[in-house]
Amino acid sequence: MLLSVDSRTYILSKLKKYKNSYPFLDKLIKKKINFLGANSGPQNFLSDLVFVIDKNKCAEITFNFFSSDIHLINSGYYSPIWKYMKPKNKEKVVLRLDGIGIDDPNKDSKVIKNDIKRLISKSRFLIYQSEFCRNCFQQSYDSLPNGIVIYNGARDLSAIDVYTKKLINDINYRFKGNFFTLAGRFTGRKRIKEVIEQFNKSEIGNLVVLSNVPENLKYRNNRIIYLGMIEPNSARHIIASSKALIHFDRYDWCPNLVVSAIRDKTPVICSNFGGTPEITGSNGLIMDEFPKNLPNNMEGINFVNESKFPSKIFKDNIFNVYKYGLNINFNKSFLIESSAKEYIDTLKNLV
Repeated sequence: MLLSVDSRTYILSKLKKYKNSYPFLDKLIKKKINFLGANSGPQNFLSDLVFVIDKNKCAEITFNFFSSDIHLINSGYYSPIWKYMKPKNKEKVVLRLDGIGIDDPNKDSKVIKNDIKRLISKSRFLIYQSEFCRNCFQQSYDSLPNGIVIYNGARDLSAIDVYTKKLINDINYRFKGNFFTLAGRFTGRKRIKEVIEQFNKSEIGNLVVLSNVPENLKYRNNRIIYLGMIEPNSARHIIASSKALIHFDRYDWCPNLVVSAIRDKTPVICSNFGGTPEITGSNGLIMDEFPKNLPNNMEGINFVNESKFPSKIFKDNIFNVYKYGLNINFNKSFLIESSAKEYIDTLKNLV
């Protein structure tokens, strides 16, 4: 099977292949990949997926969608040509839907919906990141083609570099190896500001923040370390060294941070709405913040967006974890090889 993907995804996957074969090129390649969207979650996952498919010879990969048997397009990161044209027969197009397309706060909701409708109209089959994602799209869009849920996966944790090793040693020296991690872009939905405030107000543990927190919102507290948006592999090593990853977004679709954490056997602490608790399952602590019957659609999303932060529930649970720990028997692996097999089996059936 000849599978085509976006040209930037294709190039990024090839660069990852070279980096994997020649580790000494790591620093050089890092400087060259930002323009390819390497810091985008959807793009990073998709390029990892293509890398694994190519490495295991599951399919032949190309960027030439004119000649391919099937084209895989991602709604969160794709060439503008798909917005204005229909460059391939829809019977040979599969659309991977992430949350982008329903709730982007930086775009008009009608514009978002029309853009996604156009992509859907050019596709034969849909791949969702989670059941939550599928339910939201099915409630928001009419006459959707057939689809399937395939969870994201994560590659093995790569070797630790000298810089990251020193960072972790410094953190462990200060916190005696007992700390939580909080990561992600500093946006209202992710509630990073609110989580930091709880750690600042109460002695519920030590916190390492991997986010672009504005300087004026950083508390001077010896129990909090701010590292900013550091390189993803370094961030992953730090999260893997922590007591637990706090991913207390109001909701998320299939966060790669959570997938990677569970892959590295790090417990996840999250709220009970969206794709995050679905991914986390028994591999962490899910706080019952919202009503359990909250619908997986825009009504539910609007409800959680207007809700106040549950300070007492959060502090009580975090303090208990800090004091007693979490005894987790990890029952999910989230191997990207498993995701790749599901993608390939699905695509071959369509061909």
